[in-house]
Amino acid sequence: MHWAFYVIIGAVFNVLINFGYKAMNGKINLFLLTAIESATLSIILFVILAFQKNKAAFVSSPNLLIIPVILGGFCCLNTYFFINAISKGPLTLVNPLWACLFTLFSAALGMLVLKETPSLISLCGVGLYLVGAFLMAKG
Repeated sequence: MHWAFYVIIGAVFNVLINFGYKAMNGKINLFLLTAIESATLSIILFVILAFQKNKAAFVSSPNLLIIPVILGGFCCLNTYFFINAISKGPLTLVNPLWACLFTLFSAALGMLVLKETPSLISLCGVGLYLVGAFLMAKG
């Protein structure tokens, strides 16, 4: 499948999950929710790594076992901060602003760390994101 298909499906799930966070705001312990999400993500990533094509490399390299735990921890922090933001602000502002900043930071990391070279059109898109983030913050 093309990577764009995964992006679209992931975005739909992300919106549904974020709506669920807002809907259950205050009805569940924030630390319990982030712990459940972190544990679930760790298990899913472990299973994905375990069933990769190169199973021998996974089994012979115990350092790979720590990757799901680390990513699960980052997911836990992400969920904690996002739910705090969404519980204090409107969903119509917090979710788009969160997505906008996520996109800008991802683009910056891609350019700085991974040495990706964006086209002029891509840089214009980043500029539009900056303008959009500014306008959303003012609204």
